[in-house]
Amino acid sequence: MPRARTLDPGASMAACLGALLRHLRTLRGLTQAGLGAAAGFDGSYVGAVERAVVRPSCDLVERCDQALGAGGVLLALWPPADREWRARPGRGRPGRPADDGAGPPTDRAAADPDPPDAEAEAVVEAMELARRVEACDVGPATVNGIERAVERLARAASGTPPEALIPAVRAQRGYVGRLLGGRLTLGRRRRLLVAAGRLSLELARLHFEAGQRAAAEANRDAALRLARQAGDPELAACAVEALAAWAPADGRFRDALELARAGQDLAPPASLAALRLALDEAEALTSLGDPRAAAGARRQAALTRAMLPGPGFPLPGSAPAAAAAS
Repeated sequence: MPRARTLDPGASMAACLGALLRHLRTLRGLTQAGLGAAAGFDGSYVGAVERAVVRPSCDLVERCDQALGAGGVLLALWPPADREWRARPGRGRPGRPADDGAGPPTDRAAADPDPPDAEAEAVVEAMELARRVEACDVGPATVNGIERAVERLARAASGTPPEALIPAVRAQRGYVGRLLGGRLTLGRRRRLLVAAGRLSLELARLHFEAGQRAAAEANRDAALRLARQAGDPELAACAVEALAAWAPADGRFRDALELARAGQDLAPPASLAALRLALDEAEALTSLGDPRAAAGARRQAALTRAMLPGPGFPLPGSAPAAAAAS
């Protein structure tokens, strides 16, 4: 039985992703076929990713991350690894693949001792298409995993440079967008729409912080449209809050005030969106030279904060709130 080729995790991001995937899989006592079955993919595809001989899809990495309980670590490695694949001249040949003994190869990419990347990726695409046709229903576990991933990305935003996080958020939103094209119950469709809206709103904020105003505004508008499709007033209020928060940067304090008030009309009373909008109103009134009205807005913000259940209160559109509607 041939021995598995040991990857140097420092050789490339693709090798790092493959080595970590193999390590986590073996820690869980899973074969490649076992992990593939848990993730909904062929085991030979998992093996090829571990050996860094094919460019993995975000869908595969996301599902393996969930199946292995990796907490988003594998998914965080996918954007830089994918950039490496796309930057390779002629889509280069990463190296000689080898079977790890988890079982007989089930496709040409695993059986051929030295397949060209183009052929290997064609095999992967065919396998993934067949899997999508056979399993087009999106189950509750998938939706729950997406909502957890959205929460992780939102938490990561506070300590990560925006340019470093934008690719991961875009990749996650792309995955959600693909799922929205599948067969869904009404409740799960709404939850995915909210997840896509939250990711769009996060992208809007990241692009704004990076000084990319056009991208920020496009993603903010997408979040508002998704909120309307989902019928989620708090997500819609958050999109309006982004407008209110950005207007002072252009000196549009009157616009900021009107937007903050309009957003409060949309937001549920005991919500983080209502709190932020009341603070935006206070800031706009201060800039307009109306300290008395600004003090009133701060009192409203204090009342809203007092209505929140506590630090565990979910973010707008978060998993606990969305799951209750499904």
